[in-house]
Amino acid sequence: EELPLGPRTRRPGQLSPFSKSCRWAREHVDQASYLPSRRAAAGPANMEAGGYPSESIFTRLASPRGREPDAPSEDPPAQAGAPVLVMKFGGSSLATVEHLKRAAEIVKSFLDRRPVLVLSAMGKTTNLLLAAADNALEKGVDAVDISAIRKVTEAVFEALKQPMPADIEALFRELTQILSGVALVKELSGRTRDRLVSFGERLSIRTFAAVYNDMMASEKVQAKPVDSWEAGMLTTSGGGSANSAFSNCEVLPEAYMKLREYFAQFRQNYPFVPVVTGYIAKDPEGFITTLGRDGSDLSATVIGAAVQASEVQIWKDVSGVMTTDPRLVPAAKPVGVLTFEEAAELSTFGAKVVHPAAILPAWIAGVPISVRNSTEPEHPGTHIVADLGKDGELRENGVAAMSSKRDITMIVIRSTRMLGQHGFLAHVFQVFNKYEVSVDVIATSEITVTLTLDRSYKSVDLDALKAELEEVSQVQVSEKMAMITLIAIKSLSTTVLRGAFSALNDNGIDVEMVSHGASNVNVTVVIKDEYFNKATKELHARFFEKEK
Repeated sequence: EELPLGPRTRRPGQLSPFSKSCRWAREHVDQASYLPSRRAAAGPANMEAGGYPSESIFTRLASPRGREPDAPSEDPPAQAGAPVLVMKFGGSSLATVEHLKRAAEIVKSFLDRRPVLVLSAMGKTTNLLLAAADNALEKGVDAVDISAIRKVTEAVFEALKQPMPADIEALFRELTQILSGVALVKELSGRTRDRLVSFGERLSIRTFAAVYNDMMASEKVQAKPVDSWEAGMLTTSGGGSANSAFSNCEVLPEAYMKLREYFAQFRQNYPFVPVVTGYIAKDPEGFITTLGRDGSDLSATVIGAAVQASEVQIWKDVSGVMTTDPRLVPAAKPVGVLTFEEAAELSTFGAKVVHPAAILPAWIAGVPISVRNSTEPEHPGTHIVADLGKDGELRENGVAAMSSKRDITMIVIRSTRMLGQHGFLAHVFQVFNKYEVSVDVIATSEITVTLTLDRSYKSVDLDALKAELEEVSQVQVSEKMAMITLIAIKSLSTTVLRGAFSALNDNGIDVEMVSHGASNVNVTVVIKDEYFNKATKELHARFFEKEK
């Protein structure tokens, strides 16, 4: 069944377009170029012959119902020339002219690796766009106001002592027209919202290119903005989410071929520094789509997989993936190396450094990822690779990192019909399918099913869901729960479980649910939210703050 990354529930065995992309990538990339160490992944239970993640891993990403296009039927041409480097910069790394200049200097230091840039919107521009849309919807044409959005870009060109470029002025006029339309018709559809938020990335790449070219005026190679659909980024149709990683659309298989063809020129002559929009794409009908909040990570890894990049670098304002949230535990520290599987589990279960869906394209193509700090570019950050190898970090306590989610809903379903009866679980999940509900973690016994829902991905009609389940069972719903996940390889799980339960027991914290064994690297406990802060601190102290 569907697991938490998917936007919608899917019929059993039905592959999403993204899953088809994964399968196509495995079959068509130049596998002969891979090193054996890049093809070996961390978890043999989740691998197929040849070291690629199995289809069961891919189908954790669910898809919207409807059109599922066929994968390309012809092999892509072999890639020649030097590999490119994909560099993604997040909004916090682009917030002001000082941030933009720092990012430009970082790019310059990697010019010999032929960088392809993928940018998010500058600072909080996406939030400003959504606020402007809501304001126009609620208050009408007279309330249409883009001054806060415009101010972000104007500040940059004032610092450069340059007039606003004509293409950026054209975008502002278009934005004003769309907001006026929203105000007039009193409607903001998912398609219109996607078009509105796309202005963040479209403004960002043009502004960054202007800053880069101003700083590097004497350089032969200049930066050029590229809207992602010009390079071939295509998705299924459907509106993205304004407030979570949830999205109704997925990258189409043919996008990989188109991206590969477009970026082939940069493996040969590198005519300019391509500055590509993250997060946004177009569907086959030409409508703008989005990949969910923070979807620029996914844009970067899709491009990296399509072009067989030497590496995908994700530049943020933190020094890599941390052992836990440093806002809660000041002693948290960067993790030097993670496997793809470990990173996927971390992002799935709450770590927000990398978009949950962004790991898979790089994993399939064997393209390493690094998470770096744009304010401290000399810091190595976190490297995400297929196999830790002999040089991997020594994890004496068995745990690589922790992630967590709050505001979790736990549902306990009890029925005597389960005893020796078939079909009960099938019925339960048919109900979840009917209400398009994603399940995070599940545990079963002969007469009980316990599972958790992360309702932040999308709204759930919990009352109707409960009512239908109560036709065949007793249902107990517990709100305000929290989930803590320890990333640890299965061979050390006994030690990890013993340490975790000892730490929780010593502090009077009851475990409401535990999940272990579904993944090679994941141990998850569910507790009451009131104990979350204390539990996180105690577990981090147990596994990461021991005196040597």
